[in-house]
Amino acid sequence: MTKQLTVAPHIRDIIRRLSEAGFEAYIVGGAIRDLMLERTPKDYDISTSARPEQVKEVFGRKRTMIIGKRFRLVHLYHGSEIIEISTFRQAPEETGRITDKAFQKPAPENMIFRDNEYGTAEEDAWRRDFTVNALFYNPLTDQIIDHTGHGIEDMNNGVVRAIGNAALRFEEDPVRLLRALKLVGQYSFRMSEETEEALFRQMPLIIHASPSRLTLEMEKIMKGVYGHAILPAFQRYGLLKYFLPYLHENWKTPAAEYAMRLLEGRNRRVVSGKFRDSISVAMATVALPFIERHCGCEYGSLWPYEPRTLGIIYQVLHEIFQPHHLIKRLSISADRMLQLQTALVNSSKISKITSLQGYTHARELMMIQNTVEWHSPTLEAMWPTEAAIEPNQKKYKKGRFRRR
Repeated sequence: MTKQLTVAPHIRDIIRRLSEAGFEAYIVGGAIRDLMLERTPKDYDISTSARPEQVKEVFGRKRTMIIGKRFRLVHLYHGSEIIEISTFRQAPEETGRITDKAFQKPAPENMIFRDNEYGTAEEDAWRRDFTVNALFYNPLTDQIIDHTGHGIEDMNNGVVRAIGNAALRFEEDPVRLLRALKLVGQYSFRMSEETEEALFRQMPLIIHASPSRLTLEMEKIMKGVYGHAILPAFQRYGLLKYFLPYLHENWKTPAAEYAMRLLEGRNRRVVSGKFRDSISVAMATVALPFIERHCGCEYGSLWPYEPRTLGIIYQVLHEIFQPHHLIKRLSISADRMLQLQTALVNSSKISKITSLQGYTHARELMMIQNTVEWHSPTLEAMWPTEAAIEPNQKKYKKGRFRRR
């Protein structure tokens, strides 16, 4: 390498402590992609030769928690950040041919249900999905290890290439279909010919993916800042009809086009530091144009405040994100900020509205619309940020649900 990758100091310290305890340890996954592309990683994953119980011994039981059944790993807590530490695996000997409980029919023959057979770093690399996900980086020696021999080259050329037999990789874990397209959308990568052909052929297998894992992926997309690029990639390749059927069915409508523009506007504000990466704000951003359509409004004009709109907001919000089982506080937060939009735009009682629970997120949703569509030069100054609200105006803002 000609340029050392800039790794967060606490991540370097974690690698150092595992190394000093006698274990191999590397940064793996998306963080390496981001570092090589000179982006700031949103999180770090670490893989090590230490077993989960040994990781707990190194960092102490108060800072660590072992999670997972299908794939046991350690969550290491660093302030509010959670670092995932996995143990090197090898390809499992036992795979599928059991009944898929969700559909009461046999699962794909080679689908992996147990993945806790420990192995070496090289074995771990070869059991991964794509070459650009199989790179290991040691920040102590500034060394990138490319066991597959294609990872660095594919990173430099922007190629998504499955490791080994592409069709088999997707059958082993259908969530890999989604992850391949996230790479296409997030990084503007292209798929190798074999990987693309296998993806189209194996796409129906996504129905066997765990609903909870798909919901988690949906939340990651909403929380991240590339959803406006990832969701169109899902649509182009035929995944969106499984992942968000309502959005797929309405993709060629002005509402969907406006939703993607609003989501891109939200993501730009997050990148620029104007607001935090709230999942519920992203959800409300996608839902808003469809609520306007259901209410018979022009896009960007919002809806008149009347009792029936409350039911429409709830209905549309849940239809868009089916079949995912959303965390209750996320849907409540998104519903609340959508309900406040008409009041924010039309009311002159600023001090009363700023005291309402959900005001901060509702204001951000309004600012997203203003940035993308309205372009009012006075709106932002009219409505104070949370930091500018007087303490006595915040007395009604407390609630049992945490802001998300």
